[in-house]
Amino acid sequence: MPVDPAITRAVLAQELLAVRELGRTHRWGIIPEFGGLRVTVTMYAHNGDLFIVEVRCDDYKEIPPFFEFIDPFTGDRGTKAAYPRGHDSLFHSAPCLCAPFNRKAYKNVDPLGPHSDWALGDWTRSTANGTAWENYTTLADMFGLVQTRLGREEFYQGRQS
Repeated sequence: MPVDPAITRAVLAQELLAVRELGRTHRWGIIPEFGGLRVTVTMYAHNGDLFIVEVRCDDYKEIPPFFEFIDPFTGDRGTKAAYPRGHDSLFHSAPCLCAPFNRKAYKNVDPLGPHSDWALGDWTRSTANGTAWENYTTLADMFGLVQTRLGREEFYQGRQS
């Protein structure tokens, strides 16, 4: 069921307060686009590698947002060079941020999405891969998880390509 964009804008405005607070700690650049229901965040890995993450929030929170990484050198979206590589499947080789809070991870949304076994409307209660995803239901939680993986040497292993 579509979410009124005015409601989504209000949710975004509220959640961006916590995103900005967390962003100050990690040197994030945060660009909200309320008209387009989108947020772009620049993040840094522990070694200084720059990542750009764009999150489309249409129909948020009815369905999860759509995370896409943008190559900081070319501006290309969704390429392997835009995505981090890690020790587990969070930074999936599809390429995709593989978490129930990312709409792109669902095959019924994106044909390259790795999961036909996840239910889109169930994202806030998911326990996929043994993780309590209910702990990642705000944008600050989601961006924070990405930063945790980028910020630690044992998790971040460079770019995918």
